[in-house]
Amino acid sequence: MTLDGAGGVCPATGGAENSPMAGRRLIGNKLWRWLRKAVVFLALAAMVVLLLLWLIGALGAKIPPQVLPPPTAKLIHRPLFTAHDVWLPIRVTAVGTVRAIQPAVLAPRIIGRVVFCALYAGGHVTRGQVLVRLANTELRDRLHQAAAAENMARAQLHQVEINQRRTAKLFATGDMTQAALDQANTNLASARAGLARAAAVRQRAATVLGYAVIRAPLTGLVMDKHVNVGDTVLPGQALATLYDPRRMQLEAVVRESLVGHLRLGQKLPVQLEGFHHLFAAHIRQIVPRVNVQSRSFIVKVAADFPPTAYPGMFGRLVIPVRRQRILVIPQAAIESIGQLDMVKLLQHGRLIRQSVQPGRHIGPLREILSGLVAGDRVAMPVPLPIRVPTGPEKNTP
Repeated sequence: MTLDGAGGVCPATGGAENSPMAGRRLIGNKLWRWLRKAVVFLALAAMVVLLLLWLIGALGAKIPPQVLPPPTAKLIHRPLFTAHDVWLPIRVTAVGTVRAIQPAVLAPRIIGRVVFCALYAGGHVTRGQVLVRLANTELRDRLHQAAAAENMARAQLHQVEINQRRTAKLFATGDMTQAALDQANTNLASARAGLARAAAVRQRAATVLGYAVIRAPLTGLVMDKHVNVGDTVLPGQALATLYDPRRMQLEAVVRESLVGHLRLGQKLPVQLEGFHHLFAAHIRQIVPRVNVQSRSFIVKVAADFPPTAYPGMFGRLVIPVRRQRILVIPQAAIESIGQLDMVKLLQHGRLIRQSVQPGRHIGPLREILSGLVAGDRVAMPVPLPIRVPTGPEKNTP
């Protein structure tokens, strides 16, 4: 109790007698709120646990274990194929280039100006056909001069022969000395040698005149053309390249580790770019020299290539090295569903979908890397009623 200014009495605020009661009331309120939250949390946890137990089937009745009867035979309206193993040869390919076995390069032997040209790329030529003519006016004049010199030498020889016969007759009668006869014989031999020389010069002029005409050395096609009418060509200058399309070969680059798998005359398949089948070829030459940088050597194989196989085309030489056992099924039995490859597999008389991983194409068959084993039976897409037995049967490919 305290006295106020007027002498009255007023109660003290926050007295000691009220503090313990307020503290207990505050603690009780906090404890109640905590208990209420704990009850809600436990209730929610119990509901989650019950839900999980219901989902896993712990609250329902369980099916007692039993042995299912074996499946009975069923009529499958699909033809079936038994997956089986086959031996596939492992082949290694060597890249190469198609080239002519014996290409021919046309080149002149003399200098001259082209006055006629029957060459064009891809054109067909026949052996002996005139392809290029050079200007031959000067060469023809030389031939005429050589012919005239030969005629003159022949006339001189005729005169020397007459003189020699006359001298021989006079020597026989004693009217001519031995020295005169020897001189006549010498003149005769010299005249004969002069005639032979003139004939050789004329023959040489005729031969050089023939060089002005360039003919095809073989029957084939023109690969390249490097000359036109009016050009002046030099001896040895390439005018064109010819090749026989019936005599072609593939020059393949083979690594040296495969040298033991190749021999002369061996038959190997060849694949050309742009053709959808293999060509039967045989090894005609193995170049006995290894490239030090690439550790490879050249193998030349000849084949009957079609006329549309041109020099420079890309090709592959297929070399078998060993055999591999693989599992195969028909390509038609594989169905593509999205990005998955599926087959319909027969199990216990029923068709189920089975995912497989296919590999290489082998004609109408397809290699199976995983998903099946030998003896599995897969359904084909063509409908055909087939009675499928339930028991095991022999795996016959």
